[in-house]
Amino acid sequence: MSRVSGVLTRCVTQEADESWPSTLEVVAYFGPKRTKRRSIEIPANQFYGRGGYGAPMSGDQIIRLIDNLRRQK
Repeated sequence: MSRVSGVLTRCVTQEADESWPSTLEVVAYFGPKRTKRRSIEIPANQFYGRGGYGAPMSGDQIIRLIDNLRRQK
């Protein structure tokens, strides 16, 4: 066994935890009697910053999603 592979066998690996969601949904209700419901689904990788996304979503990004829901016709 080479020295590099010996070091790698001692590394802690991060396995995908099945208890985390795969998709999240942002739901907004509008109107005095909650008559208008709008929603958008977000991949968990985007929300948590995994995969190619690099960083978790910031509060500003989530507020922008809600503002987009508000402006939808």
